Amino acid sequence: MGSKKTLEQKLALAQDRLSKLKKEASQKERKARDHKKFIAGGEVTRVFGLDYDEAVLLGFLAVYDKLSEDQKRQIKIDGERLLKSRIENADK
Repeated sequence: MGSKKTLEQKLALAQDRLSKLKKEASQKERKARDHKKFIAGGEVTRVFGLDYDEAVLLGFLAVYDKLSEDQKRQIKIDGERLLKSRIENADK
């Protein structure tokens, strides 16, 4: 009977550890997701300012959704160029 209790205790400890690891992983995922949202919000305010019109922003995004794949690809290229320029200018 003593070894059975030991196995039950080991199982309980392992389950607790697994639960903690899952919670930590969930928190890390949420933190990464929140960071991406924060960055996206910063880019919106950089372009539209703090007093942006939400309707204009949503309209802009709706137009993007209707662009061809070539147009979207070009926008991405332009955005990458802007990001590279920011990084280079930040060093100066």
